[in-house]
Amino acid sequence: MSSADQSPLVVAVVLTWNDTELATRCLESVFASDYPNLQVVLVDNGSVPPVGPTLQAEFPDLTLVQNAENQGFSGGANRGLEKALELGADYVQLIGNDATLAPHAIAALIAECESNTDIGAAGPLLLDAERPDTVQFYRATLDRDQAAHYHEHVGELHAAREWPTVDSEFIPCVALLFRGKALREIGLLDESFGTCWEDYDLCLRLRDAGWRYVTVGASTAVHVGSYTTGRTSPYIVYYTTRNRLICLQRYSRDCHSPKRWWALFRSFTWNMRQYGLLNWRCHFAMLRGFFDYFVRGSQGEALRTESGKVPGVS
Repeated sequence: MSSADQSPLVVAVVLTWNDTELATRCLESVFASDYPNLQVVLVDNGSVPPVGPTLQAEFPDLTLVQNAENQGFSGGANRGLEKALELGADYVQLIGNDATLAPHAIAALIAECESNTDIGAAGPLLLDAERPDTVQFYRATLDRDQAAHYHEHVGELHAAREWPTVDSEFIPCVALLFRGKALREIGLLDESFGTCWEDYDLCLRLRDAGWRYVTVGASTAVHVGSYTTGRTSPYIVYYTTRNRLICLQRYSRDCHSPKRWWALFRSFTWNMRQYGLLNWRCHFAMLRGFFDYFVRGSQGEALRTESGKVPGVS
């Protein structure tokens, strides 16, 4: 019997949109994995023109999911997660096109999960693509009452110390491995988020159901960061604002407390200073996020044009 026959089935889901360069690097790293029982699903999330067929020609062993339109990160990822579970995945490795995995990354994550059956999701230690010797993500704490997560060890030298497996209250969906059983139990990403904070929501749903989140220091991935959208993209500002308010309502123990809202107001005004006082498009996007949350409700979709864009934001 081969090692592949004995190993749990991992389906790696790679999500891309309007890109072949980063997606090619990501797929090359996945196919270079030393994990023996691995299948790969590529989701082309409504690229114009489609890039999925081009990438499939370069990587013929992958399974292509071609979305007719951009469904946001959560919708695009869910199409890939659904395909992975349909293929019978024991674990699903969800990877953004802006991440590359070390050859042993998946095997290290699986080894940890197989040794601890209460782990629902495991992530690699993330290194910064601009400074590959430094840590971008290792562990985070989470504050439900302010809908915030605080990352530890950012910018530290990777070679400066050992990085053991640790529990983390939050892990971003950059290159996150999910146990198939956990996803089947609690469901997939909430598509009403569109993009941003859907990983926060999924994290809390998994953890509230009793599943652990861990970062495996022996597993590493390199992450480009906000390459696809930009750090001060009005599109991201809009969804970050609206969706953070949704998470505050869903998970805060006292979301109506004036103290909570004052802290949130200070956080948003700090963000406005970061965008730049004259960056009116980002400021408008933030105000639009507030408007769509308070007027349309926490489950309401943002008003969109026929092109699928948020007016004045996209």
